[in-house]
Amino acid sequence: MKNLVKIAAGLGLAALMLTAACATNPDISPEETAERRARLAAVSLLPDCAAAQTLTGDRAERLPDCRFSGVKGLHLILKTDPLDWEMLGPSGFVSISVMDRQGRPIADFSEVIHGLYVYPQLLDVNGDRRADLIIPRSTDAVNMVYALWIQQESGDFLHAGQVTGAEIAWTAGGMIAAASRTGASDWETAYYRVTGAALQELALVHAAGSQPPRRGGRCEILRLAPGLEPASFCAAP
Repeated sequence: MKNLVKIAAGLGLAALMLTAACATNPDISPEETAERRARLAAVSLLPDCAAAQTLTGDRAERLPDCRFSGVKGLHLILKTDPLDWEMLGPSGFVSISVMDRQGRPIADFSEVIHGLYVYPQLLDVNGDRRADLIIPRSTDAVNMVYALWIQQESGDFLHAGQVTGAEIAWTAGGMIAAASRTGASDWETAYYRVTGAALQELALVHAAGSQPPRRGGRCEILRLAPGLEPASFCAAP
């Protein structure tokens, strides 16, 4: 497993050093050029987050510093702090740094974590063909809490809001469907749409059963956004 991480880091080093060599720009100072190359070199030494996850497992008290692959035109770097073990359970911080392929910083942001660390995931949630970031924030309960960060055209990420659920479909027909267990045989499912860089709740429904309600199935509407039809979410009684 360790060899996989080393190989991934080695391949990243070669690719990033090539990028750094091609990033020389006569319009920027030698100092800035050196800083960019240093940033790219530091990123290249980090393992890929997928390889790190293979080594540590999905949950851990500390995630190794790593970089996400497959984000077009960007480098995303993940860092975590050591967990603080408090009376109510462990808590910590996840920090994300974003830079472009020339080593220019774009954004830094963080989230407070309750419970063990779980690796964030990249997914195009709003269908704009840019990878968005989903960060597990509260991981020690049946219904986990996730922070959603939406990638902008500039490469920056904006916080869209939080989604809570035991089972979440992030791309359910253009919507997010988050099913929370509210009892042994009770579920509440919230449906969201990402508008701009904000979460908009479309509906909240309740149903009984061993499985969360499917959209259009038997359920009760608890909340419904103006202009929407109840039949879009629950079958007519």
